[in-house]
Amino acid sequence: MTKETENYTTRIAWRSIGRRTVMVGVFALMSLGLADEPIDLDAFIVGATRTERAPDMLGVNADLLLSEAIDRSMYRDIRYALTDLGGVYAHSDESLGSSSEISIRGNSSTRVLSLVDGVKTNSSIFSGGRFMAGASAFNLDRVEVVRGAQSTLYGSSAIGGAILLETRRGRGEARYQSVLELGSFNSVLGALQGEGETGELDYSFHVAAQESDNERVDNEGKMKSYSIRFDYDIGENATIGFASRGEFSDYANPDGDLTPPPSSRAQSDAMVFSAYLETVNGNWTQRATASLLDEYYRQTGFLYIGDAANYGFDWQNTVEVSDMLRVVAGSALEYQEGNDNSFPERKAENWALFAQAEVAASDSVNLVVGARHDDYETAGSKTTWRANGAWMLPSKTKLRAAVGTAFRAPNFFRLYSTSSFALGNPDLKPEESEGWEVGFDQYFSNRDLSFGMTYFRNDIEQLVVWIPTEGWDGSYANRDVAENYGVETYIGGELRPGWFANFAYTWTESYSTNVDAGSASRQTGVPRHQFSLNNDFQSGEWTFGVGAHYVLGRESFGGFDIDNYTLVRARARYRLSDSVTFTGRVENAIDDDYSMSYSDFSGRTPARGIAAFGGVEVSF
Repeated sequence: MTKETENYTTRIAWRSIGRRTVMVGVFALMSLGLADEPIDLDAFIVGATRTERAPDMLGVNADLLLSEAIDRSMYRDIRYALTDLGGVYAHSDESLGSSSEISIRGNSSTRVLSLVDGVKTNSSIFSGGRFMAGASAFNLDRVEVVRGAQSTLYGSSAIGGAILLETRRGRGEARYQSVLELGSFNSVLGALQGEGETGELDYSFHVAAQESDNERVDNEGKMKSYSIRFDYDIGENATIGFASRGEFSDYANPDGDLTPPPSSRAQSDAMVFSAYLETVNGNWTQRATASLLDEYYRQTGFLYIGDAANYGFDWQNTVEVSDMLRVVAGSALEYQEGNDNSFPERKAENWALFAQAEVAASDSVNLVVGARHDDYETAGSKTTWRANGAWMLPSKTKLRAAVGTAFRAPNFFRLYSTSSFALGNPDLKPEESEGWEVGFDQYFSNRDLSFGMTYFRNDIEQLVVWIPTEGWDGSYANRDVAENYGVETYIGGELRPGWFANFAYTWTESYSTNVDAGSASRQTGVPRHQFSLNNDFQSGEWTFGVGAHYVLGRESFGGFDIDNYTLVRARARYRLSDSVTFTGRVENAIDDDYSMSYSDFSGRTPARGIAAFGGVEVSF
């Protein structure tokens, strides 16, 4: 976004974003004191092609959540905001500080790539990444979810899709906001965030801390976070920037109801740093990004300590060859290191070359084709490819289709662990997948209302699984295969002036097959059906919201059914003045008593019950 669009909109603007419609609204902006003169914000998605693309021309199923919509819904961390999106499931017991597993299309978090300001957070020790377990919603510009095989864009782990977080770029005059919130279970949240610009320097930041006793005995949680971003225009055609985000948690985990006290304790630190240089020379744009991830995790009880780091360099070239053709090409270098309490520090180097062509075949037809070659020191080489296209009909119906391949390289723990319970296997090969999808989006009334549907499927070979050897001992091998398929649907838009609603439904079948035994079973914890409904209302100085999330059809290890559940949440905001706004929200409003997980070893893990929170936001 250029500096000509520094002011933020003071009215509701709906933008069609791939498969659903995302509201960009005044509600949160007014409460933040960030609203000024009304203008339109053009929505775009970067993660689906590595370049800014109009959503209605994308051939893949992708979602964009702008910070205004996240803040308006009063989500305090990202994992809960993602549950409103079709195909995405965030496994959590809702307690502050607890861990979370975010899956896409039946693929666990270890097969979903997460990037924060361009930094990969899937590490050599934690394949699913610790950062997303409690990523703060403060000072975010956007969150993108791109479904399906994305290894051609980003390399390992992007089998189910990719989640991209970007810190807000500061704009306009300096402005700040403090947040104080109190609630159930002795919960307290305090935060300060701000943004602005001085000369050619743009800046933004936040610091936040929260804690809660949570509902169960010996179950307290504490979380802290920060973010900072600087962007500096060093000339008419060059910009440099730096961004960093950090998440720190300390959580007392009582586990299941069969686990005796005291609770185990989990402490997690995760920080990302990135710096970039972007230059524009006519039709050629270069962007060089250096990145660092540093994370540490310690759990008592069955003691586990893990320490990992990623160092990366990404060089991307974008050339506008003509009005019809855009070419993206570049290289990436990654250096990983890590260890845990079962093996000493290991190091590995990975590099990649990638190229992609974006073709505007006509005003209504867009095509994308690309390929990538990765070379992993610990897992060998892998070449992936992708192709997708979109066709906009005169009836405002967009038809789309995508196909591609992806892979996941084994992490250090599965390669080098010396624990007899999980003995590493240095001969492991990457998991390989092929996925495809077909779908449509139908737009109405100047695109203020839309609905759509997607059928998806991905098949995984050489699945890495734990194989028992004797007693509780075991090791890892490329043995099984897996398949995930289903349907994602949505409808959303402005139903009446001041009333906006979105509904999403996902059906997912997710199975793995033991190749040796020839037996298939459902992937544990994956819901067969998910429904989500959200409503937002505006009336004078009041804004209201109510939503529901219904989940059913989950199974535990051994094929035992896990409780179905319905989560209802409500929120309200009252703008007292330009600088003071009062907030209130209720989580699990119907106090549904359900199990988040179950195992024969630890028993039932109940989720947190009803909780209410009230707060004040002061802008200055």
